[in-house]
Amino acid sequence: MDIRKITTVGRSLNFDYFSNKWITIIAVLTFIIITLFNAARGETNYANLITGVRAGLLVFLLWAISRELDPDKDWGAFVTVSLALAFMIIFEVPHILPFVWFLLILRILNHSSGMPAGIMDSFLIAIIGMILTYYMSRIYGILTAVGFILDNRLNDPAKYHLSIGILMLIVSVIIYVENGGITFTNSSESILFVVFGTLLFLPAIIRPGKLESVGDRTNEPLDPTRIKMARIMGILVFFGIGVIPADLNTVLAPFIFCIFAGTGIYRISSSILLHADIKSE
Repeated sequence: MDIRKITTVGRSLNFDYFSNKWITIIAVLTFIIITLFNAARGETNYANLITGVRAGLLVFLLWAISRELDPDKDWGAFVTVSLALAFMIIFEVPHILPFVWFLLILRILNHSSGMPAGIMDSFLIAIIGMILTYYMSRIYGILTAVGFILDNRLNDPAKYHLSIGILMLIVSVIIYVENGGITFTNSSESILFVVFGTLLFLPAIIRPGKLESVGDRTNEPLDPTRIKMARIMGILVFFGIGVIPADLNTVLAPFIFCIFAGTGIYRISSSILLHADIKSE
């Protein structure tokens, strides 16, 4: 099936690129290893299979989100993956839907496909946002609304996003009121993840450098303003989920940290090595 016929933000996985082959291999190996490990611990076949699938998908999604935040740095996403694989030893593998939502929110902002979101894409994102709002945390509805409204303020937006964003905001506020408003949970661990992840990622916002990536479908240069706004939106998502988490959200913060820390570490390391090479010449 040609993904381009049903979505404008969907991006096909081109196996002509070595990095795409490599992440697929890593994701499959993660699935196999986690499944076998949990089976050895005595989990039921169904439970260890589901955990293995979630782990494999999580690795792939973390890689994909990192690529959306820093499309010029192909290998930076593998630093994210390396951190995540280490974190899987310590932390529980989280639910996958929030990461799917995060990926789609970034794509409607950065136009990495080269095109604005289609009506079916926007409808899917709104539905996922409302599901997460109702079952996990009301912050997802607010963040989804912010994503739609920000897109409307940038060049070449999906014109209906302002209306969808306002509607999402109203619905989210209603859900907040019905559930007693915002509940702050004091998680020092989550706050530390947010602070250190943001500090490591800040160079990508403050000194983004020249953007060279092009849209998958148009082959036209990506809009630097949209890439920067996607990065800012990413920080807002990290802050929202990390600082105001529901019980089910606390396990998300370490893996979202991997995205920003991995991307930031790769950028900082590349910059240091580049300056060292220049001085040695």
